[in-house]
Amino acid sequence: MRVYRVHPWVEGADSRAPYGALFVPPGQGSGRWDNPDLYTLRYFSTTSVGAVAETYGSLARWSEGMLRVPHNAEAVAALSTYEIPDSSRLADLADPNVLLRLGVHRVTHIVERNKRRTQRLAANIHDSGEWDGITWWSYYHPSVTLVATWLDDEVTHVDTSALSIGGDTVQQAAQLIVREIRRGRMRREPH
Repeated sequence: MRVYRVHPWVEGADSRAPYGALFVPPGQGSGRWDNPDLYTLRYFSTTSVGAVAETYGSLARWSEGMLRVPHNAEAVAALSTYEIPDSSRLADLADPNVLLRLGVHRVTHIVERNKRRTQRLAANIHDSGEWDGITWWSYYHPSVTLVATWLDDEVTHVDTSALSIGGDTVQQAAQLIVREIRRGRMRREPH
């Protein structure tokens, strides 16, 4: 299964080191499905457009500035492509049968942004040993499918490219979730 994510990147960085495509920051734990004491979680989208939409969806206006990486002038926001095994067992939280099997009786328990509840559900899914991760839909657009997995060695990095505010993927993501793109003068790099 091909999946995508946006992350800070320095070309040439070791893939598992900071600014590498497979790096997961230590102490990660603020996400809806995170339980850093139990597992390391990687978040993806099943489309490149979805990865950009999910990453920048909280911003009403998009500009080149959102693609800058604080505290590291050589790092850029990048889109990476990965492969996870097609045989990965992902709990589909859009499937009513899976929800019932997991003891979730109201879909609103997935939709609402109640981290305590979703983190507890993710811990139960992980601890069951039946699943390699979860899938659900994006808050920003229901057609965007998100994947979170605690797989590690099975995640293969395919490629990475820097994002640009004028690039097709960013433009399509802005259109999908109805975000304004602010055009400004592009600063030229000194020669």
